[in-house]
Amino acid sequence: MSNLPHPTEDLALVKKQLNTYGYGLLANALDAESLSKIKTRLQEQATAEKQRGLAFEDGGSKQNWGDFRDSDGQMRVRAFTQSAGGVNQRVWMLINKGRVFRDMLSHAGVRNIVDHALGHDYLLSSHSANIAKPGGVAMRLHTDQWWMPAPTRPHRAHLPVGSITREQTDEPNASFISPRVVVNVVWMIGAFTSENGGTRVVPRSHLWGRRPDHPEANVVETVALKGPPGTVGFLDGRIWHGTGANVSDQLRWAILTTFCGPQFRPQENFTLGTAPEVLANASPDLLALLGFKVWHAYGRVESPTVAFVHPGEQPLGELRPQMKGDRG
Repeated sequence: MSNLPHPTEDLALVKKQLNTYGYGLLANALDAESLSKIKTRLQEQATAEKQRGLAFEDGGSKQNWGDFRDSDGQMRVRAFTQSAGGVNQRVWMLINKGRVFRDMLSHAGVRNIVDHALGHDYLLSSHSANIAKPGGVAMRLHTDQWWMPAPTRPHRAHLPVGSITREQTDEPNASFISPRVVVNVVWMIGAFTSENGGTRVVPRSHLWGRRPDHPEANVVETVALKGPPGTVGFLDGRIWHGTGANVSDQLRWAILTTFCGPQFRPQENFTLGTAPEVLANASPDLLALLGFKVWHAYGRVESPTVAFVHPGEQPLGELRPQMKGDRG
């Protein structure tokens, strides 16, 4: 498979890789100093969350990503822990956990490729880390726009959009495919290999017009993203992919940043959850990524003509007309 994407510093080639294969690899996106700062802060945060019993751990045989509910449909609130069989550690909401993580979002080369993938306007959907540890099992193949309604036939009783779940989807029309509305950015903070859980992808599956909920998903051939520290991978939101099994004796360090079109709901609720001190110093670009920019009148609080809403902005609420002679 020598014709598949390999890391390159050529932005135009990475864009071509993304369009053709559903993924591309940007070489030397992070220098040694940046990598050291990012990894140190991530190690500190992950260790502190683990010490306090706050770590989210999946990647075990009973803690596969997406299994958020028990068989009776109830949320598994505390299931994703080491004691329950979790192996890999996730660190969520990096937007609040260090300036070094926020600075990654303004990387010129990365944003150039995201601009190509999603256009002029888009939102930050999630900014998190996945530390794949020895013994972690392979994640089930999935897409990251599984919720996107598939094209369907006229006059067909299709599945209502609010009924789509990770397990239940509509029958796609194989003659058409949904557009790309999500792009994943995989920052290789440490080396990615086939042995240490490098993300596995199914090349060109972004053009198949379906997600991997069919029996052939278990036997389809996958390839691992590979690259030295500082490489950045880009995944089309429709490509079949998943964390690989870590059969090595080393940790696999990765930060995963997802962007989505401005019409869609982000994975992490940044307008609610971003720390006030982060918002107070945020640039217009960061505020736009976090969902505070009004997009064609969507996302407003009151007037549809404003460019941005403001953190903590309150609606007018109920008003009463002033009575004659009322000085209030």
